[in-house]
Amino acid sequence: MPPPRRAKAFGLIIILTVLITFYITSGARQTQTSDFYTKTQEALQVREYELATKQRDADDVGSRLKAAEEAAKKSAEQKGQKYMDAVSGSEKSVAGRVMIQDDEKKPVQGVAQVGGRPGDREAAKNRKATPEEHEVEVELNAILKRSPIIIFSKTFCPFSRKAKHILLDLYDIEPVPYVVELDEHPLGAKLQATLGDTTGRKTVPNVLILGVSIGGGDDMEELHETGLLADKIKEMGGSRITQASLRETKSEMRRKRRV
Repeated sequence: MPPPRRAKAFGLIIILTVLITFYITSGARQTQTSDFYTKTQEALQVREYELATKQRDADDVGSRLKAAEEAAKKSAEQKGQKYMDAVSGSEKSVAGRVMIQDDEKKPVQGVAQVGGRPGDREAAKNRKATPEEHEVEVELNAILKRSPIIIFSKTFCPFSRKAKHILLDLYDIEPVPYVVELDEHPLGAKLQATLGDTTGRKTVPNVLILGVSIGGGDDMEELHETGLLADKIKEMGGSRITQASLRETKSEMRRKRRV
């Protein structure tokens, strides 16, 4: 059993501890309910709310700016323009103003280089295009990007129907040739006139491979009947053409099944 003096000292320590704890707790409660503490907490909450609002607004503005930039980039690409990168400083191109290149970076004669005398082509190249001509060039460049093979056609033209039947029905071609019906296109007449000046072919159909005209309906029929069409497409299309072969007829498919 501890001596009385030690027991008294121990009891006194316990009493002091309880009193100090009570004082601190009471002071904290009074501080939290004081006018100064309340106003300080409210000011801090208002400040935090303002900072959060500014951050949210900044994030919204950043998102909108990014979305606008992406939309502008997509719009430019759809209109046949190469998006100018601020770092690389790459130049924009417009149909009829530059050489068209295949995947192997070998320049081929594009729309702008076909037809006319060299002097006339150079003068046309250096002449500043009117807004109307620029609109046609942009649209033509956008069309040329749809597929390596473009068929400029008219819905009522029998020669156009012949070319489309041969290229779309009788052959498996990948990517699939893209058809432009000039009589239904808002710039159809201007596109046809531009193609007449640049390719030397003023009539439809006008079949282009990588921007080079290979003829019309009769030309497609002759290449098909002589068995040269698939090879011609592969030769001119290069690596851009992944498939070009004559489809099997139903009779050939039945014969193979019997065998």
